[in-house]
Amino acid sequence: MSRIAARGRTRGDSRASARVKPAPERLEDSTEVPVGISRLHNVSLPVLQMKPIYWSPVNDIATVLRATWFYRDTMVPVEPEIANQLEAGYRELRPWTETWNDELKSALYVGPLGEEKISHRLWPEPTDKRNKSKDGLPPEPPISSDPFCAARCFRGEAAAEGSLEPVHSEQDTALPPPESRLYSNYHVIYKDGSTAFLLKPSLKPSAYYSRTPVSKIMKGVTVGLPVVRGFDRAAWERVHDKRAASRSKNTTIRTSAAELRQTSEQGGCPGCQIEKDRGQVTDLVLIAHGIGQKLSERVESFHFTHAVNSFRRAMNIELGSPTVKSVLRPEQNGIMVLPVNWRHLLSFEDDGHSSEEDKSAYAPDGFSLKDIEPPTIPAVRGIISDVMFDIPFYMSHLKPKMIAALVGEANRVYRLWCRNNQGFSDKGRVHLIAHSLGSAMAIEVLSKQPTHTRFFEFDTTNLFLLGSPAGFFLLLERGQLVPRRGRLKPGADAADTVAKDVAGDVGLFGCIAVDNIYNILAKEDPIAYLLNGTIDPVYAASLKTAYVPSIHTSFLKSMGDAVRSITGAPPAPATASLTGGGGDSKKPSVARLPSQLELEVHDFSREEIAEKKAFLLNDNGQIDYILRSGGGPLDVQYLNMLRFDKAVVSRDWEGAGKGEYVGRDEGGEG
Repeated sequence: MSRIAARGRTRGDSRASARVKPAPERLEDSTEVPVGISRLHNVSLPVLQMKPIYWSPVNDIATVLRATWFYRDTMVPVEPEIANQLEAGYRELRPWTETWNDELKSALYVGPLGEEKISHRLWPEPTDKRNKSKDGLPPEPPISSDPFCAARCFRGEAAAEGSLEPVHSEQDTALPPPESRLYSNYHVIYKDGSTAFLLKPSLKPSAYYSRTPVSKIMKGVTVGLPVVRGFDRAAWERVHDKRAASRSKNTTIRTSAAELRQTSEQGGCPGCQIEKDRGQVTDLVLIAHGIGQKLSERVESFHFTHAVNSFRRAMNIELGSPTVKSVLRPEQNGIMVLPVNWRHLLSFEDDGHSSEEDKSAYAPDGFSLKDIEPPTIPAVRGIISDVMFDIPFYMSHLKPKMIAALVGEANRVYRLWCRNNQGFSDKGRVHLIAHSLGSAMAIEVLSKQPTHTRFFEFDTTNLFLLGSPAGFFLLLERGQLVPRRGRLKPGADAADTVAKDVAGDVGLFGCIAVDNIYNILAKEDPIAYLLNGTIDPVYAASLKTAYVPSIHTSFLKSMGDAVRSITGAPPAPATASLTGGGGDSKKPSVARLPSQLELEVHDFSREEIAEKKAFLLNDNGQIDYILRSGGGPLDVQYLNMLRFDKAVVSRDWEGAGKGEYVGRDEGGEG
């Protein structure tokens, strides 16, 4: 296996010495290249494996095929072994030169005998035993399909396919036996520097049978299998994605082909120019999960990464909606959503120690969960321990370890993102979504931010809590939501941010370092609690219930709008603005007007302070936003409770309730 890497450097007598080299030496020159529109994956070269950058692989390591030749009619890559034989003949005959063009003209003038001279055999002639090398190994192919060797062949311009296997066998580098070769007896006609034709024996030039395929090819007739060197995206879209081809015709490309050619001629990178024109993502959203992720180690479908990937796709779709675009700030240029998988970093066995240093310091007379767990009903006990035990663990001495795991993973993802997106740390905004137990942990961290450097390395603009028990933890700790003193967010009154009765200091539980906090919950979620009351119960009681806005139109409303358009009547007024602020007014609506007696005994000073707190914590003046459930005669709370988890990730939240709040203008309604 090591022979492959060594052979790329020197050919000949290097085989015997290379066999004794350890396999890891093959990875000395490996490198990683970010790929994809969103740059979420790295391709490792030369092993040709694609892995995620920001999260641990979840059965999503893929092999990569580096293709050089493609079937013209389908734009499907030619098999690496065939492509490399085509490339070897291409380099040998040099069909891009004027010399080859003269040879074609000469062959056409001579006739079938002349065409036989320029017909190139795809596979080399079979060799006998006398042609074997001195060490008894089979002869080497002109270009190896092994990714390590292919990376060194013709300056990396060889076709190769990666493998999930950690090693490659020796025989992978040798030519396959003639009986197993694809197109074993085929010949190749190179028309020019980008087009060739694979001809089976009955189609190849022959003076005996008076076959002249070259003359037909030069007249534009397709003979055999046409292949092209290099990928043609327009041709691919014409065959495989006709809708994309039609979109490309209607889409204005900011960087013209002429500009790209000029960039290339000046020594620049056309791809880098397109990347520069596309602009940088302006908003990064980190999502921290709650309880139950230990279960994903046994049941992959429960893995949090799958949910985040689906959420990212849904958000990108909603961001293309004109309704959402209308409320985005002008400089907004895309949102990236990444998971913060903190639970997989922890092991609560042996008192929660996960490192070798901690395990070595652990008292030998201690006991673990395995020592006290009965051997009965293991399936049920396993589910309970993997899902529910995170809560008592968090309320124990293990809490600092869990907080450190959350902070460490969030900072790791943020550092990777900044490294791959230069300048984001100066211009970009970071938002945090926390679900279930993760929301309580986020409140804990942001209450102490930025006291110590061990906390988040970024400033959190918006905090979104989903299905959050944070209100219950505030009750236990006798805390309350309080704006951070001196945090002057856009649109806020500077005097309010330093007022003694309004703002709090770092370290006070509930005094979080964010611009806005949103508590999204389903009414039937048994572990979700309201947060308006933690600001001021009296003020919270006066607020009208706020629902998560939706950009989706119901069937009945669509029919009603259609009828109004036919009759010429004006459209019906919207029942809820997309910002969720309750119309044009910034202040949230009150449930009812107070009576005369209530006005006489009302504490207006307390209400004014509570209102200032609320608006410093959220631009809408309230924290809680309810996900709409069914409603109507079939609205049963206990039935809704069974599907509350689905409601948390409903399309209402994926669309306007998230992308609009993240991308909207700072300091405005929202």
